[in-house]
Amino acid sequence: MSKNIKSFFAFITIGLLVFNIAFAQTAASDTSGKGKIIIVVLDVSGSIKKQFLDITKIIDRTIIKDRLDVGDYFVLIPFGDAALPMYSGQLMREEDKNSISNALKAMKADNDFTDIGSAIKTALNYIVDLKNDDYNLYEPLVLFITDGDITTPDSSEFHGQNVEQIFDDSLIGDKHLYNGWYYVGIGKNLHDLPLIAEKSGREDYLLRIEDLDQLEFMLDDWISKIPDPKPIEKGEVLFDNFKLGSYRLKKDKTTKVVSSADEMSFDILNTYKRTPADVEFKSAKAAFQSDDRNSIVPVKIMVETGTIKIPAVNKKETVWGFSPEAEISGKGILKIQFIANASGLDKQYDYAFDIEGKTESELLLEKIFLPLIVIFIIILIVAAFMIIRKFLPLKIVMEVLGTRTEKQRAVSMKIKKRAEFGSKPGCQFKLDSGLFAPVVGQLQRISASKWQIIPRDENAFENGGRKFEYSLGSTLKLKTKDESMISVKFKKAKK
Repeated sequence: MSKNIKSFFAFITIGLLVFNIAFAQTAASDTSGKGKIIIVVLDVSGSIKKQFLDITKIIDRTIIKDRLDVGDYFVLIPFGDAALPMYSGQLMREEDKNSISNALKAMKADNDFTDIGSAIKTALNYIVDLKNDDYNLYEPLVLFITDGDITTPDSSEFHGQNVEQIFDDSLIGDKHLYNGWYYVGIGKNLHDLPLIAEKSGREDYLLRIEDLDQLEFMLDDWISKIPDPKPIEKGEVLFDNFKLGSYRLKKDKTTKVVSSADEMSFDILNTYKRTPADVEFKSAKAAFQSDDRNSIVPVKIMVETGTIKIPAVNKKETVWGFSPEAEISGKGILKIQFIANASGLDKQYDYAFDIEGKTESELLLEKIFLPLIVIFIIILIVAAFMIIRKFLPLKIVMEVLGTRTEKQRAVSMKIKKRAEFGSKPGCQFKLDSGLFAPVVGQLQRISASKWQIIPRDENAFENGGRKFEYSLGSTLKLKTKDESMISVKFKKAKK
C-alpha cells in the first residue's frame, strides 16, 4: 500500500473519530434536561436612559449570574418602538451566560415609544411555545420593567389601545399565563402598569420605585428576594363520559341514540392532586357520517362559554347545544372536534363514536322489549307451575273430630287413586275398630281438584250407599256401630 493511500485512510479515520465525538456531544446537548423559563422584558424608551445602565447591571448580576442554570431557557425582550427579542435560547453550558451578558450590555435605551402590549404578547407567546416544547416543569419567571405608560407607533398591533383594550386580546387576557410574573415601575407618574398587574392577577408582585436615588438598592433587594420558580405539579385535564341526550357514547361499541337529541354533555376531569384547573372552550364542531358514506350531516355545536373551574381531583359536567342540519338516523360515525384552553395551553381534541340514530319510540320499544319478554316468560313458567302443581300427588290426612285418636299418617294421592278409610289393619285412613267396620268407604281423587266418597259400609253413612262429591276440608258425618255420630275431615297435610 502506497504512502499516499495510507495517509488518506488515516485522514478518513481521524475525520470519522472527530465526527463521532462531535455527534456524541451534540446528542448529549440535545438530550440535556429542560429546566426553567426566565424572561426579562425591558423598556428601552429614551425616558429610561439615565437609569438604564444601573438596571442592566442589576439584571446581569441577580438574574443572569445568580438565577440561570444549565438547561434553563432565557429570553431577553427589549421593547419600545416594537418588541423584538434580542436573545433567546437554552443554556447548554455555563459559558453561555457570557453571551447573554454581552447582549444585555449591547442594548441601548433610545426608542421613542413604549409599546407595552406588544412586549406582553411577545413574552406570552414564548411561554406558550416553550411549555408545549416540554418546558413545563416550572412556572416561568418573568421580570417586566418600564418607566412609562403605553405609547405606540402606527405600526403596532395595539396602536391607540388602552390597557382594557389590550387585555381584550385572547392571549393577553388569559390569567393562567401570568404565574411567575413580576413588575417593576420606575417613576412617579405610572398609571398603566398598576392596572396591568391587577388585570393579570399579579398586583401583589408590583414594585414601584419613585425615589430614583434609591433605585439601585431597591431594585437589587427586591429582585434578590424573588423566589425561585417552584416545580409544577404533574397532572392533566381529561374529557370523559360523553353523552348525546341521555345516552352515553362508548368508544368500543355502537351506541343507540335518539335521533332528535339537542344537547351533548361530558365530564371534565382534573387529575391534579392540589392544583385547580381552569378550562375554556374556544371552538367546536361535529359531523355525522353514515356507514355507507352516502351522507354527511354537519352539526352545529354551542359550547359552554366562560372559564370553567374544576377543583383538584374533581370533575365537572359541561353541557353543549347540539344542532344537526338534518336528522341523524341509521348507523354511522359521530366525529367531534374542539379546541380547549386548559390551564393556559390551547389544545385540539378529536373524538369519534360509532352511533345508531333511532326515534324515541323505537328506542323505548327496544328498552322495554327484553324486560317484557322476560316478564312474559316468568308468567308462563309460574302459570305452568301452577297448572302442573294441581296434577301433582297431594298428601292427605284424615282428622277425626270430637274424639281422641292416634295421629294419622299422610297418604299421597294421585289423580284417579282411591284410599280406604276403616278399621282394618293397614287401612290408609284408620278408624276405631270398636266403632266402625273394617272398610267404611273410599276417598277418590277424580281430577286435579275434584274428589268423591265411595261408601262400602252403607250403614255408616247418613245418606246411604250412594257415591257423592266431596270437598277437601269439609266435614263428613259417620254413624258408629252403636248408632252415635262421629265427624271426620279429609284435608291437605301440612308441610
